Amino acid sequence: MQIRLAHLEDVDNIVALLNETTLDLHNKGIQQWTYPWNKDGIKQQVIDSTVYVSLAEGHIIGTFRIENTNRPLFIDAEIYYLSQIAVSPAFQGGTIGSAITAFACSFAKKMNKALYLDCWAGNEVLKAFYQRNGFEYIGDYPEENYFISVFRCM
Repeated sequence: MQIRLAHLEDVDNIVALLNETTLDLHNKGIQQWTYPWNKDGIKQQVIDSTVYVSLAEGHIIGTFRIENTNRPLFIDAEIYYLSQIAVSPAFQGGTIGSAITAFACSFAKKMNKALYLDCWAGNEVLKAFYQRNGFEYIGDYPEENYFISVFRCM
């Protein structure tokens, strides 16, 4: 598997993957993401060099975003925020999610910044996954009409 910054020619595949993953989450009762994804928004993220893709045999099987931000929710003033982690349902349960989180943690450490991520607070499986993969649970916080669990890379 390879991880690299996304290119403009990847946008359609990224949007398709995000839509597929979102529908899969909705079928599991997890409504954190809105369907469908906005292609122009993803295109701008790619232009901003914040979107990465995971490839297997030249095909995009995962995507995620690392953005430099100063979200007021967190303790650290300026951080990296890992979001939009999506792995094709056909490849979930393997090592791709672990590779993505390891890549993001390593990236943040090289830049001497903290890395945070969150998930829907009701997703116990994902929360346990993040903790197994080196993230410290910070707490639960309200967001719109649900709670998110926030984690920091150790």
